[in-house]
Amino acid sequence: MFYDNINTDGSFNTSFRSGNGKAFVQAYATSGMVANTPYAVKFAGSGYAATVLAASIYAFVGVPERVTASGCVGWVQIRGHVEGVQASAAESTGSVGHIIQWHAGTICASSSTYLGDPTLGDVGMLTKEADASTTLNIYLTGMWATPVAAG
Repeated sequence: MFYDNINTDGSFNTSFRSGNGKAFVQAYATSGMVANTPYAVKFAGSGYAATVLAASIYAFVGVPERVTASGCVGWVQIRGHVEGVQASAAESTGSVGHIIQWHAGTICASSSTYLGDPTLGDVGMLTKEADASTTLNIYLTGMWATPVAAG
């Protein structure tokens, strides 16, 4: 990543900020972003774009800092502690330190310990126990990952 709008590379220019253990990137909202909802943050053109959590791509999983309209640019947190993140209730059960996995259309907590494997959809870990909850308190690791099949 580049820091603070460095404009020396004509083909890729991003904006990054960090503080209090959190890291954010600026991303173009392809169809709008809702607060506390995870998005796939991937390379697109000359920066990042935030899209729905789709299958068969590599991206960061990030949570927008605030609501962002379609076609606008907003800050998306890709690393650090986030509270109240929307998740799949049916699949989200685990203890502190258990893995947050990216499935094709959602994230969920797992009863497995965090392994840090981006090919298994590992994007973070629980910071508060989850018992079939639709909102999770998580730590995003800033891992460039790809989703796995649910289950």
